[in-house]
Amino acid sequence: MIPRRLWGGLTLLDAFSGGGAVSLYAKALGFRVVAADIAERARVIGEGLVANSRVRLTREDILRLLAPRTGAPGRVESGYAPAAFTAEQACLLDSAMEAAERTPDPAKAALYRLLAIRVAMLAHPLSQVRPGTIERVTSGGWESVSEKCVKQYVDGPRLLRPEKLWALAQRINAGVFEGQGRFVKGDIFDLLPTVQTNVAYFDPPYANTRSYEAEYKTLDAILGDSARPVSAFSRKDGAGLVDEILKRAAHIPIWVLSFGNAAVDLQDLEAKMKTLGRETRATAVRYAHKASIASAEKIETNREFVVVGWDPTSTLVRDAVRIGDVGNDALVPLHADPHLVSPEGTATLGLLSDRLEQGEATRAKERASKGRGIAAPNESRVDDPDAVLREAGVDGDGEGRLER
Repeated sequence: MIPRRLWGGLTLLDAFSGGGAVSLYAKALGFRVVAADIAERARVIGEGLVANSRVRLTREDILRLLAPRTGAPGRVESGYAPAAFTAEQACLLDSAMEAAERTPDPAKAALYRLLAIRVAMLAHPLSQVRPGTIERVTSGGWESVSEKCVKQYVDGPRLLRPEKLWALAQRINAGVFEGQGRFVKGDIFDLLPTVQTNVAYFDPPYANTRSYEAEYKTLDAILGDSARPVSAFSRKDGAGLVDEILKRAAHIPIWVLSFGNAAVDLQDLEAKMKTLGRETRATAVRYAHKASIASAEKIETNREFVVVGWDPTSTLVRDAVRIGDVGNDALVPLHADPHLVSPEGTATLGLLSDRLEQGEATRAKERASKGRGIAAPNESRVDDPDAVLREAGVDGDGEGRLER
């Protein structure tokens, strides 16, 4: 809808920011980003990466976390070892959480907590942090562990080696780069009318799917987040809430909506926008979520719908048309680019994989060379946000948004 060379002057709201993948991508592309979410786990990522452009974890930080603990057991060791973590893993999580509490810098505190999140998730297969299996493993009950999960439980204790933990910290540090971003914690229904933005990206929990509140119950408790009821979006009729979201976003010129196909079809989502006076483009993207445990039918039928809706009367869109960059005859429908589809047919989202005009690609490199690119941990400059997000370990995984 809007030419790339203008993106650096636009604001993008990531209304359900979760693991921050879209927020970080938009920040890397030059948008001013407002990330919003109600969960504490999302706030950790928002403050540690999206709103942070310079603060990083150091090797000394990591070595201090690995120092032997003294005194009474911490909260994680007392409450979750050996049920959900080994005693050694729990001690590290306690050290990271306590370091965050002592740190006056909000960004550094968030990075400590993010490191704890990553260790906790890597200690469990499919990042499903829950009690049970680790306790059996620590007591020698390996025969009860699925063959698909054995490697994860073998590798889990190795995360506490200094070189392993520092490598993980460096991956997190790779998500810290220059740009404009901030995080707002709260209910999006309350926040939406107060946020002034050019583009809103909505990626709510998908209807008729396992809720985040259930999936991350243990992790949320470790982070000290208050227990909340299951999100109404996750219920079978959750798609009905999309209407209210869009109504409250009437002042925002461009909407982008992602939603699963478990309880709604693509035409229904488009109709919701058209009813509110929006012109639309839409696509269905094939993806496999947790393919190692999903049924063949689920893998075959899973789709993620992406719908773009814009207000043709908005100043932003009219100005773009007036300068001849876009127009109704020139709009290119969204599609699943065959170059972004793996042999298995799974499409990956890569905005920078779209072919830029040669001039725009050159300008992007020039901006990066002048210090507007992405600062890697060694202060070198790169101009590939995809590579940085992969290095930071925030690739998408479908429904499990936190790992993104």
